[in-house]
Amino acid sequence: LEALALRYHPSILQARQAAEAARLQCLMTRAARLPQISASGGYSRTTRNTQGQPSSERMQGSWSGGIGLDLLLHDFGKLKAQARQDRENLIAAEEQLREAELETLYNLRSAFYERHRAAHLLGVALQAEEQYAQHLEEARVMAEVGTRRKYDVTKAGVDWGNARLDTIAASNSLAVSHAQLNRALGLAENPAYEVADDISPQDAVKDTAALMDEARENAPALAVLRARERAASAYVDQTIADLYPDLSLGADADISGRNFPLVWNFSWAVRAAQSVFDGRRRTTLIREAVTRLRTARAGLASAEQSLHLEVLTARAQLDTARKRSEVARLVERQAAENLEVVNEQYRVGISSSIERTDAQVALTQAQSDAIRARYDERIAIARLLRLTGRLAAPQPAP
Repeated sequence: LEALALRYHPSILQARQAAEAARLQCLMTRAARLPQISASGGYSRTTRNTQGQPSSERMQGSWSGGIGLDLLLHDFGKLKAQARQDRENLIAAEEQLREAELETLYNLRSAFYERHRAAHLLGVALQAEEQYAQHLEEARVMAEVGTRRKYDVTKAGVDWGNARLDTIAASNSLAVSHAQLNRALGLAENPAYEVADDISPQDAVKDTAALMDEARENAPALAVLRARERAASAYVDQTIADLYPDLSLGADADISGRNFPLVWNFSWAVRAAQSVFDGRRRTTLIREAVTRLRTARAGLASAEQSLHLEVLTARAQLDTARKRSEVARLVERQAAENLEVVNEQYRVGISSSIERTDAQVALTQAQSDAIRARYDERIAIARLLRLTGRLAAPQPAP
C-alpha cells in the first residue's frame, strides 16, 4: 500500500512537478551566463517611388541577413546570488517532496490502522450480538419452564435489538474507514482488494531528547525553512549587487543589398548600464530583503519550537496509549471472568437479567477499549515517524 501511495498519490505528483520546475529554473539562470547568439535573414520586394516623380508599379528586390552576439561580462554578483536562490529553492522543493511523501505515508498508516480498528470493533459487536441472542434464547426457555419472568424475555429482546444496532453502526464505520484508506492511497474508486493483517513491527521508541535531535536533523519541514533562510540571504546579496552597473559585450555582423555580392558590415561594443536615480527603489529593496531574511529566521525558530511541542505530545500520547492498552487487557480478562460467573449465577437464579446485561456491556466495553488503545499506540508511532522525518517503519530488534 505504501509503494502504491508513493507512486500514484496526487499530492506527491504535484510536489514532484514543483521540484522539476525548480530544477528547470536553475538551468535558466545558468543559461544567462552563456552568450546569446541570434541570426536573421530575409528577402523583400518594394517599389521605389519618390516625391515629384511619376509613380511606377515596378518593384525591386533586396536581401538582408545578420548575426548578433550578446555576452554578459560582469554583473558584480547578481547572477551568482540569483543562482544561490534558485539552488536553495530547488532544495526546498525537494524537501517539500519528501514532506509530501511523509504526510502521505502518515495518512495512509493512520487510515490503515483505523480500518483495522473498525474491523476489530465490528468483530466485537458481532460477538456481543451473538451473546445477546443466546441470552434471549435462554430467557425464553427459562420462562417456558417457569424459572424466569416474562420481563427477562422482554429485556433480553431489547438488549439483542440494541446489539444489532451497534453492529450496523460498526459495519458503517468499517465502510467509511475503508473509503478513507482508498483516499489515502489516492484512489477515486473502490477496487476489489483485501487488507492483510496488521504486522507492523513494534519496537522500543527513543526518548524525547533523542527524538527531537533526530527531528532537527531529518524533518523536511525544518529543511525547507533553512533553505528559504539561505535563499533570503542570497536575495540580500542580489539587491546589494544591483546597486552596481552591468558590463556586457555586444557584436553584430550583417549583410544587405539588391544584388550579389552583398555588402557586409561588422560592429562590436562594450556596454555599461547604470541607473542614476530610481527614487530610492534599490535601497528600499535592500531593506525589504533584510526584513525577509529576519522573517525567515524567526519562522525557523518558531517551527523548531512547534516541532518540539509536537514530538513531546506524540511521545506522551504513545506512553498513554501503551499504559491504557495494558490496563484495558487486564480489565478485559476480568470482565470475561465476571461474565462467566454472572451467567452461571443467572442460570441458577442468583443474578438478575440486569446484572447479566451489565456484565456483558462491561466485557464489550473492555474489548473495545483494548482495541482502541492498541491502535492508538500504532498511530502514535506513525506520527513520531512523520515528525522525525523517517519514511520507513521501525524494524524489530534481532
